[in-house]
Formats: sequence, C-alpha cells, structure tokens
Amino acid sequence: METNKIGFLLSKEFEELPYYELYSLLDKNNKIEKVINNFVVVSNINTNKGVEIINRGGYINECYNLLFKVNNLNELYDKLNNYCFSEYINNKNNNNNKNNNFAVRVLKIVDSSIKSMDIEKHIGGIIKNKTNLSVNLKAPNTTFKVIILNNEIYFSVLLNSRDREYYLKNRPHLRAYFHPGCILPKLARCMVNISKVNKGDILFDPFCGTGGFLIEGGLIGCKLVGSDIDINMVNGSKLNLESYNLNKNIISIKQYNALKCREYLNELNIDFVDGIVTDPPYGISTTKKGDIEYILNNLKSCLKENGYLVFASPTKLKLDDLILEKLYPIYVHKSLTRYIHVFKNSKR
Repeated sequence: METNKIGFLLSKEFEELPYYELYSLLDKNNKIEKVINNFVVVSNINTNKGVEIINRGGYINECYNLLFKVNNLNELYDKLNNYCFSEYINNKNNNNNKNNNFAVRVLKIVDSSIKSMDIEKHIGGIIKNKTNLSVNLKAPNTTFKVIILNNEIYFSVLLNSRDREYYLKNRPHLRAYFHPGCILPKLARCMVNISKVNKGDILFDPFCGTGGFLIEGGLIGCKLVGSDIDINMVNGSKLNLESYNLNKNIISIKQYNALKCREYLNELNIDFVDGIVTDPPYGISTTKKGDIEYILNNLKSCLKENGYLVFASPTKLKLDDLILEKLYPIYVHKSLTRYIHVFKNSKR
C-alpha cells in the first residue's frame, strides 16, 4: 500500500490559479508528484495538513487519503477482496459499528467510457460483505473514492471537502456594509493564501475598502492592518470585521493616504508586515508619477524580505523594486479582465 500521499481536487473555475493556491499552502517538505487536469498528487504530507489546506483554500475542493494504486479495475477488485477496512470506517463519534456506514463514489479525472454506477455497486458490495456495514449515500460516515486517471486508478478515502456554503452566504452584498466592486470572498481568500501569510502574521491592505481581504486574513488567524483614504470605507471595514467577530485580530484600521504607508506603520511601531494583499482603486493618480505603480513600488518599504505583495489590476503592471513571480488573468466580464499580480520582495 502506498502511504503518505494525498490527492487534491482543484476547482475548474480558473486554469492556473487553483494550482498555485495549493502550491502556496504546501510546506517545503511536501512534494507535488503528479498533476493531471484538476487533480494533484502530493507526497510526504500527512492527513492533518491535507485537511488544513481544504479548510483554508478558496479553489481547492476536496482532498483524499490515497490508500493504494492499481492499473485497472480487475486489479482493483482483487485487491479490495483482500483489503482490511477497519481502520477507515470506524466512526470517530460513535464506536458502535451498527451506526457506521459508508458510500463509494467514482471520480473520473479523464474522459472514460467506464460506468461509474457499476463500479460503485461492485465495490460497495465487496465492502459490505467484508464489514457488514450499511450503505448511506446521503450522509456517510466514510466516503471511499475511486479516482480514475489515464492508466491508473487510485482507491482513496475522502478526508475533507471545501465549505461551499461559506462562499455563498458571505458574498459582499450580504455583509453589514457593502460597496459595489468588491472582490468575491473566494478570490479574496485565494489571494490571501497566495501571499503565504499564516496564523499570527501581519496582513496589510492599504486600500482596504469594505475589508474583504482583511476578513479572509482574520478568519485564518492573521493580525490585521488596514487603511483607506475614504473614511466611509474605513468605518465600513470596521463594521464588517466586527460582524465576523474579528475585532481581536485588528491592530489598526485607519483613514490614511496609501502614499504614506511607511509613516502609518511607524506610528504602529511595525517595522515590516508579513504580507500585503490589496485591490487598488482604478484610475488613481499621484502628483509624483501619475499612476498606481508609484504607490505599489513604495510598499516595498513596508514588506518583510521574501514577503509577498498580491494585488488585482485591470492592466498588467511592472514594478521596479519587486520581483514578479506570477501573473493570472481573471475574466470578469467582456469589458473587464483583472490581472492578479504576485510580487516578491526578494531583497531588503
């Protein structure tokens, strides 16, 4: 049996962004072994890390403990007839086996003429005969997943699924304070993850608006610093964070000109922040250079060495003092494409 391998199913909403979000959330010792369409196999990773990534992710849908791999269905059936299932179907909340149940689901990563229902029935029968456990297709204690790739099949256990309800129920127009043009929470969470901030790190948004990035950063345990030149946005951001019970995460949210971010952090006795994630207002101008690039370049003085600046822009921007690591186009509608920029402060 192959051990220490986790499979991740990524969203198909964007081509590259979900993969890079996953990559950003992995530890240095985790190894990406295989990428086929929207399925990624990672080795040298434990199940707790896999669950944590799903809980944090925006565009990472599910993760599976990959129990073993075979080349075809006959080999899979033979192996299952000799497989011990007890470790994977014990209900953690109730040790009475009569209340334990399971389901089998097929996930076809590549186009296949194989009938999923036939496989699910066959494997379900094997497991039921070996364990005497009941089948529950609606809310199983354990979900076994048969993942079909090109020339191989993984048999796995579902570890965790993304909370789809959160991103539906927390859309910007449903918050305590709303202003048009907000980035949706799923993309905001992804951008925060790409900045590689972690619990206890300081996340800074110098154009905080209604607080979307600060909310997502606070929900993963970051300390929060925000500013906006518009006092209504500052007050709205504070109101939204309070509604999410995130006041304890706030270091400061204040009306401030983004040109003076270094002065702002000095007031707070903060040398450098760990990450900056923002959505600058389009069409902004400064007296020194005439566009947003001057302000964004200025943010280097606020960012720790090897820290990330992640922002959205309707145009591709080049910054003189930071290294562009990634650039992702996000189609909004026919007259607007946002480009997600990922800049690294490689030297201080």
